[in-house]
Amino acid sequence: MLLNKTMPDIKTATPHDLIKIAKCHQKAFPKSLSSAMGVTYLTKMLEWYLVDSRAFLFYINQNDVCMGYYGGLKFDGTARVGSASSMIQHSYNMAVKTFLMRPWLFFHPEFLCKYKLAFRNVVKRIKAAMGIKGKSKPLNNNTIEVHTGLIVIGVDPKVQGKGYGSQLLQEFERVSKNLGFDKMMLTVRTDNTNAIKSYKRNGWSIAKVEGASTSMEKRLL
Repeated sequence: MLLNKTMPDIKTATPHDLIKIAKCHQKAFPKSLSSAMGVTYLTKMLEWYLVDSRAFLFYINQNDVCMGYYGGLKFDGTARVGSASSMIQHSYNMAVKTFLMRPWLFFHPEFLCKYKLAFRNVVKRIKAAMGIKGKSKPLNNNTIEVHTGLIVIGVDPKVQGKGYGSQLLQEFERVSKNLGFDKMMLTVRTDNTNAIKSYKRNGWSIAKVEGASTSMEKRLL
């Protein structure tokens, strides 16, 4: 897709930007559990991208409003914890407060699908508080091909279809190259055919389909 030269620039996110990125997230993913948890929780969740040395967060700023954003992560085989668990642990206290204030969230479809992940992280948190160390699986770097992962990408519905998503993907590619990686990966719902078509238009290909989840990749030359 050929992007309009007048499109706004993409900026590196700072703590000051997290609230407007959180509001964009709610617009882009109105039915998600994280959106239902509110801007305060989302701000804490997004903060993870700024404090984890593996992660990075960029957004499109237009008239001081976030019109789109993406979050990425470096997978170099040195960490045992992935983005989901790491993000949950970072925002754990805020998540607990949010669920106590909004108990109906326990019945949110997304929570019902991911309650096992939530339960494992609760147990992990309790053990850490009690000083109990869990068993760590040894890393097997031989099975890991280093890459950058596109963890999330969202665009305000008002500007969807206008090239903002492609602009974000191109920026993700630029950042990946600058970090020294030659492969990018992402996971998308198999039934999200529009997103899959968009990724394909931007040079991504399907690597693997496992039920409701489709993995895609792009090699950087």
